[in-house]
Amino acid sequence: MHCFWWDKSVELELGAEGKYHDVKSTREAVECLLQRWPRRDGPALAAAKRVCLQALEGKVKTERARRAFIKAAEEAHISIRSH
Repeated sequence: MHCFWWDKSVELELGAEGKYHDVKSTREAVECLLQRWPRRDGPALAAAKRVCLQALEGKVKTERARRAFIKAAEEAHISIRSH
């Protein structure tokens, strides 16, 4: 199945301090949002889940999913090394 690769990955500090996780695709973003996210609620998180799933269905562009993912990380106060 297609992963819907992003033009530029997003590096997030998840888990241990100083440990960055490189998210390179919409599929990786969905897995991260559902399994590794430190918060379980928030409007940006809900939007990111919805937009990423829509991107996997081909309903929106992957760049929109990437932007929504970054907003969710900002909402959760996750350190972003590159975006």
